[in-house]
Amino acid sequence: MSLHAQQFRTYSDERQLYSDSLDESIYNTLQKTYQKAEAQRDSSLVIKSLVRLSAFERGQFEYGKAFSHAGEALFMAEEIQDSILIAKAHEELGVLAYLYKQDEDAGSNFMKAHRYYKGLYKQDKIDIGDLYQSHYNLMMYYQRISNYDGLKAQIDSCRTLSTFRNEKFDKIFLAEKEASLFEMTNELAAAKTLLVWAASALENAGQNSDKAKFIKSFLIILYGRIGGVNIGLKRYVDAKQYFEKAVSIEDETGENIFYKSFVYSQYANLLYRQGEYKKAYESEQKAKFISDMYLNPRKDRNRGFLTVRNRYKDELAKKKELLNSKNLELANKEKDVLRFRNLLYVFLFVVVIFGFVVIFRIRSLKHQKKEKDSMALIDIKNKELTGSTLRLIEKEEIIKKLIDFIKSSNSEHQAKSLLKMIEGRSESLWDAFNTRFKEQNVGFYERLQQKIPDLSGADLKLCALIKLNFSGKEMAYLLGISLGSVHVARHRLRKKMDLNRDVNLTNFINSI
Repeated sequence: MSLHAQQFRTYSDERQLYSDSLDESIYNTLQKTYQKAEAQRDSSLVIKSLVRLSAFERGQFEYGKAFSHAGEALFMAEEIQDSILIAKAHEELGVLAYLYKQDEDAGSNFMKAHRYYKGLYKQDKIDIGDLYQSHYNLMMYYQRISNYDGLKAQIDSCRTLSTFRNEKFDKIFLAEKEASLFEMTNELAAAKTLLVWAASALENAGQNSDKAKFIKSFLIILYGRIGGVNIGLKRYVDAKQYFEKAVSIEDETGENIFYKSFVYSQYANLLYRQGEYKKAYESEQKAKFISDMYLNPRKDRNRGFLTVRNRYKDELAKKKELLNSKNLELANKEKDVLRFRNLLYVFLFVVVIFGFVVIFRIRSLKHQKKEKDSMALIDIKNKELTGSTLRLIEKEEIIKKLIDFIKSSNSEHQAKSLLKMIEGRSESLWDAFNTRFKEQNVGFYERLQQKIPDLSGADLKLCALIKLNFSGKEMAYLLGISLGSVHVARHRLRKKMDLNRDVNLTNFINSI
């Protein structure tokens, strides 16, 4: 598809310069601002000045210089990470690529700028006019590449945003874009109706404002479009009239020069078919002059644009490669930090576990020592009890002999009196032993009965004496039974405890 309406931002959109100033005055003012910003090291103002210089240079068809300024602006904007300036630089690069028919670059830059503008608008950092212009840029790009869905979506967005703007020309520009939708679906009559309305509305626009004068240049687009649609409708007379009107209009903006070349070429084809060969040749030569002057890469002024464009792409690729390298380096550092952190966590975990083991071990040793000391104390007391009991046994034997002697004496009255006194003062030997045993071996009987539930009272007494290593004779004396009965009682006890022959009864009882 041919070039369409541009309506891009200009150097005057920053409200720093008036569009009706002389070109030399404008250029000098822009240069002074740029130099002042550099002297003050004001990066933001330097970038803004570069973007304005780029817009001015493209208005003078100096695309090499314009692209150089815009490319430098983008590099600097990315260095300081200023979203607004990055968006403006991408937008200007998109405009340059669009005008120079570099569609892929134009779409890429317009889309990058739009992503920034959308985010900035949500943050209230730009006004609705900036967002509208961004949608409008994309609308022109989709119109250029004949993308119906993309174009329709952007027209709808611009129409919605236009309701919040006080711009009377929006409807005219959007009508021209909507006509392209009808052309894509071959509804040429509907497209012509919209274009004729837009041209009529623009013809009747006020003549007093500078903006109206500049927008009048858009009639080149509208008349050329109507001429092209008339050819499709085979209305060749009408087409010829509109082509003549299009090429007769002076392009005050400088942005419609390429479309004017396209109109000359279409007009030449129409004249050729109608047999007006001389006029056709003249019109084709005018189209060729514009193309050779501004689009031929062999021309010195245009070679500069292509050279700068390729250098910019190379520099951008290098910058991306450097950024990827830095990102990779950062990722490796993050991996090292993560690895160190994980090792630290493992080390700390091991230290904590080791600490718990040491604490548990210390407590266990303390408990074992306490138990050992306790068992040693019990053994000492049991030995004391054993010794004390043995002495009592000896004492009881002496008393028994004394009783036997008294009973055999002649003085029966005195003997009975003495026996009564001895028996009254003497307590049971077993009771005395058992009381002290339970005091020194707390819970022994309970643990024993828990392990072997069917033990009798006599069995418990025997176990207590076995624990203290009493001999069979000493056990017989304390229990009041014969020595043989002690052996029988021990045998029965082993059976109740279900002990093998190789298990020592004393050791087993001491383990409880």
